[in-house]
Amino acid sequence: MTVYGSWCDYGNINNRTERNRKMNRFIGVGSLPRNAVLNGNEKKVLRFTLATRYGTNKKTRKDFWAYVPCVIFRPSENTQNLLMENSKGLMIGLEGRVNTSKFESKGVTKYSTEVIVDERSVRILEAVVGSEPTQRKGQ
Repeated sequence: MTVYGSWCDYGNINNRTERNRKMNRFIGVGSLPRNAVLNGNEKKVLRFTLATRYGTNKKTRKDFWAYVPCVIFRPSENTQNLLMENSKGLMIGLEGRVNTSKFESKGVTKYSTEVIVDERSVRILEAVVGSEPTQRKGQ
């Protein structure tokens, strides 16, 4: 089965672990509702939210939106600059894997789900210049 070129090419995978690793894929397109935030000094972590539209209410004609928390570990300087400075409204496409974690805060067990983004997969689809969206060439 091949979907989106080689992104989901399962081919002749006989190893169960390899097959399961390729099944946990998130492919998303959306906009950034705010600039990304960089945490850490030596072990840098770039956190941002991807806003994706997933439907419309037929009566009110308002869009339904999902806000997907995303993380890039050890981002390059280029990626940091791209997603941290004036990136609000930037339309991007990305690929990653869904990760769920469990932790305790003040004696209460909490769960967190986020997408661990493959930095090489981030593509700029549309930039917002002023209030007018524009296509970026060569991305």
